[in-house]
Amino acid sequence: MASDRVPIAIATNALGKSIAGHTIESKLTAAKRHGFDGVELAIECLEHHASTAGFAGKGTREDQLRAAAADIRSKGSALLLEIIALNPFGSYDGLVEEEDIESRLREAELWLQLCQILKAPILQKPLTQDIHKIAANVRRLGELALKYDKIVAYEATAWGIHIDTWQQTRDIVALVDLPNVRLCLDTFHIAAKEAGDPFNKTTPVRPEGMQNLKESLAEMRRTIGPSSIGYFQLSDATVADPDQKGYPRRDLNQPPFMTQSRNCRIFPCEPPQYGGTLPALDVAKTVFEMGYRGWVSMEVFHTDMWANDPGVPDEWARRGMASWRKVAAECGLQAPTPAVGAKL
Repeated sequence: MASDRVPIAIATNALGKSIAGHTIESKLTAAKRHGFDGVELAIECLEHHASTAGFAGKGTREDQLRAAAADIRSKGSALLLEIIALNPFGSYDGLVEEEDIESRLREAELWLQLCQILKAPILQKPLTQDIHKIAANVRRLGELALKYDKIVAYEATAWGIHIDTWQQTRDIVALVDLPNVRLCLDTFHIAAKEAGDPFNKTTPVRPEGMQNLKESLAEMRRTIGPSSIGYFQLSDATVADPDQKGYPRRDLNQPPFMTQSRNCRIFPCEPPQYGGTLPALDVAKTVFEMGYRGWVSMEVFHTDMWANDPGVPDEWARRGMASWRKVAAECGLQAPTPAVGAKL
């Protein structure tokens, strides 16, 4: 494989929870310090920034969000960081009542306006509902996004009740048949769904898991091309605790993969002491071998994000870039060398 430079971003919610005191300023600074080209902006980070003293009480919720988005864009531009996506736009796909659909489309239009302000090309949308109910809704969202020249990137989560595989999102995107509605592929969701056993410390990869993943990735090579991918998220995971002891938000009724995803996701190719378990690198190699060279985002969710420690954003940015350098080397790609210690 030829050596290539792939633009690399990190999700803002992978750099600490806003509710734990980790500001968007600290996250952007950490991302820049460790050599990232951009960030994937989580709506929770935008909403938290909009609630701060500079924006709270100034106009409507929409006004506050727009002002906060402009401020984040300004801060990112000053650091030469791009905002690659706003995520995740939810609670839409499977709606049936026209009143509910129209309400969410009005919210989607606000999100698209925020993307315009942020100069973010992608609106990210996870899939969770029945494929037969969502095709028309997805097309309406895609047509709305076309007005703003934005990409809608669809992602299947491993814990989805009706939609939980990349193949189902592929089929929905094909049905929608709009150039701006594309796939959001995620190494965690693909590797976990095909191969993982989230609570099994002894065998975190199911006995048949690697064969399942091999067949799935072979199908990916046959049935989609790089132009159908909106962007690509990278993460691995440690084994989850079924009792969720010490987890910030316990929910013993949630699906096992959701427990693992929300609390145990780390970066691919991290040192063994971090405890990664999934064949995330296999997924990454496949996607890059297919010729994908668009945006990559390092996206993780971990209990450490809730720590009220000012060092959290910098530590996770450091780990994210170290991970990306290893993944890039394994895949024959170029990676930036972060200027650690640079004054910003």
